[in-house]
Formats: sequence, structure tokens, C-alpha cells
Amino acid sequence: MNIHASDRLPKSDYQVQPLRTFRLKNNQPFAIVGHNPEQRLITDLWFGNFETEENFRQVGAYVCDILKTGEYSYWLADMRHLTQSFYCSEDWLANEIFPCAISAGLERKAMVLPPNRNLPSGFDSFGSASNTIRKITDHRVSAFHDVDHAYGWLLDDQLQAMAG
Repeated sequence: MNIHASDRLPKSDYQVQPLRTFRLKNNQPFAIVGHNPEQRLITDLWFGNFETEENFRQVGAYVCDILKTGEYSYWLADMRHLTQSFYCSEDWLANEIFPCAISAGLERKAMVLPPNRNLPSGFDSFGSASNTIRKITDHRVSAFHDVDHAYGWLLDDQLQAMAG
């Protein structure tokens, strides 16, 4: 069964345009980075297995490069459909990517976690995401199980300004 990225996009109120699709050697997509310039929002949507630590890190480095343009303030990482742990990159995310994002002007990052299935460490994407969040002791990062709540928290100030 082929998984098409467009079939896995969240059915939420936020709209993003794809910037880049990351693919495995067999051309299977494993992550899509998208954006909504009007909301200053960058997103990364994960699904399935990314196979190698190098593949995982390519996405994080790409997002950091996009943030360095100064055009984005909010980052939504949607990991609900990720089926592989990234435990080898937890420290890298906390010590390199997050500080890079903050210095580029990131105001908030919301991480939408996959379900906790109590899997072994190599398959436990929930555990990896939770560990990474614990390593980033900053109020600008928060974890969610629901993409709509994550989006609402992420853009709360912006939404209030538009309404008021």
C-alpha cells in the first residue's frame, strides 16, 4: 500500500503550502515541511519510518535554515503518524536545532505527539518526543496530543490580535 503525503495531512483549521517533501531511497515520503507565510508558521509533518538518523536530521536542519530567513515565528511539528524513534537525535534537537531556532526568532514550537504505545526504544516515537521536550526546558515548547489544540496554543497571541 502506498502512502501519499496528501492523504496524511491533518484535517485542521490551519492551511499550509508544502515547501519540500523528504523521501526515502524508494521514493516513499517520510516528512513534509510546509508553511503559511501570513501566519509566520512553519510545519513538519512526519509519517511512517525515516530509516536513518541522517534522514531525520536533514528535516530538522532544513527547518532551521527556513527559520533563519526571519520570516517565521511559529513551528508546528506533527509527529502523530511517526512510527520510528529518534532517540539518537534527542540531544541534537535540544542542544543544536532548538537554540538555532530561538536565535532565528522562534517564538513558540508545538509538538503533536504520537500515541504512547509502550514500544521498545527503537520504535518509540512518543518516548523520543517526550524525552526531547524534557531536555528543552523552555516555555516556548509545548506538547499536545491534538493538532487543533497545538495550533490554537501556537498562534494564540496572533489570533487574539486579529479578533481584538
